[in-house]
Amino acid sequence: MSRMVGILKAIANRYPVTRGIATYSLLLPASNITQQLLDPHRKKYDPYETLHFGVFGACILAPSLYCWVCMANVIVRVETLKGAVLKAIIEQFTWAPFAYAQFYVCINLMEGKSWEECINQCRSKIPQTWKTGICIWPLIQTVNFWIIPMKHRVSFVAFFSYLWNTFLSYMHHKLVAAKDIKG
Repeated sequence: MSRMVGILKAIANRYPVTRGIATYSLLLPASNITQQLLDPHRKKYDPYETLHFGVFGACILAPSLYCWVCMANVIVRVETLKGAVLKAIIEQFTWAPFAYAQFYVCINLMEGKSWEECINQCRSKIPQTWKTGICIWPLIQTVNFWIIPMKHRVSFVAFFSYLWNTFLSYMHHKLVAAKDIKG
């Protein structure tokens, strides 16, 4: 067992993106399970939806977030509070809209929706998602960019992402539920 732990540590040290992949492959499905359990309108648990969140978290979000964190360090090289605030602000106007579009498009495609439906969901949900995110993420990311060592930044963000992704799961279903009621 200790040999296996040693191998995993060596992989994580050699390929830092694996920390985020491991973290998001657990926390995104957990956030979806939480949302499903808290949703009073949901009649039963959907394991495929949770699987979609896991695939998205491990294969798409974690690697792209890792790239963003690395790029943010190139854009703003200063590791001070001022630099961290600047990175957090830049993130809200560059990475965040991309990440929200990535989420809504990927989850909807995995659910079998058309490209047009994905784009319509983005148009209807990204503005509210962004308005909510801009109230939360700048503070978290300022701490992340200022205090947390580079190799732990994606994992640090992932723990706050658990709550955030529970919200995103809610947002994903918000208009879907209204559409289903009409049908």
